[in-house]
Amino acid sequence: WIVALAVGHSGYGGYIVPFVIAGIGISLAMPPVAAAGLSAAPHSLLGKAAGTINTLQQFGAVFGVAVATAVFNAHGSLADPARVASGFKPALGVAAGLSLVGAVVAMGIRNRAGAVSQERHQGASRASLPTATPATQTAGQTPR
Repeated sequence: WIVALAVGHSGYGGYIVPFVIAGIGISLAMPPVAAAGLSAAPHSLLGKAAGTINTLQQFGAVFGVAVATAVFNAHGSLADPARVASGFKPALGVAAGLSLVGAVVAMGIRNRAGAVSQERHQGASRASLPTATPATQTAGQTPR
């Protein structure tokens, strides 16, 4: 949508709705990421977990901008609007592709973490059950 606006001769007003939608999407996506990361950490490591999450978010943003800039420079330039559009399209395509890869990886991590958590919960449940020992096996029986 934004690429189509950039290629055409749209005024600034045409960008308001797509940027508002993008802003809402980012605002809805970022807090759950932090909450999920912090809820997975033990209380004694919450400070380190928060710092790690923040650092990785900053690194991801910088990495994304660097990759998009490299792709833009390989396919276009700022010389004229046509060359801007020819660099802008593949740059946004790569950014969208990286976002999709990130979403797939996040889903894989979530599924794996859920399975590990379920295994731990089942293991803890089994550990809390009383085990039969010779003393407990005969405790309910009357002596002969």
